[in-house]
Amino acid sequence: MNATELAVNLIALHGGEVVGRTRLQKRTYLLHRCGGDFELSFVYHHYGPYSFDLADGLIDARAEDLIEIEEKQGSYGVPYAVFRLKQSLAEPARLGDLPICDARRLLGTMAEERSDIVLEIAATIVFLRDEGGYKNQAIEETKVRKPLKATQQRLSRAQSLICDLGLSVALV
Repeated sequence: MNATELAVNLIALHGGEVVGRTRLQKRTYLLHRCGGDFELSFVYHHYGPYSFDLADGLIDARAEDLIEIEEKQGSYGVPYAVFRLKQSLAEPARLGDLPICDARRLLGTMAEERSDIVLEIAATIVFLRDEGGYKNQAIEETKVRKPLKATQQRLSRAQSLICDLGLSVALV
């Protein structure tokens, strides 16, 4: 599954619409770490793990008229994007290496956490722990990188989300 197909299928799994680049990027990263193995490269970016491959896949999906991307003005003048499918499509059996039922369950778990900031913190902790070389210092490093966002309450909720996703191995 290439990045364009993955982007389209991710939007489909969200009911045909995803609000926010950050939400889509962080959910994709966490699905990737949960066994999706999407063959995407992720780097640490402004809001945590980010895949330029996924971003390119979204642009390609729009160019192929598979999705539309609506740019909107959010609160405090911060822009955001709404990604929508332009046509319904058959559900794939798998999303990367994840059976579709597992992908749905994991996305449902992520959706239960209503705060995108908590989602961002959870993805950042997992990225720093597993790919950033911080191992058992990932939470402390997240506090340093996100001092205003990484409150004790959000960190606790992020850790709960990480555990609920089955990604708690070696999390200290």
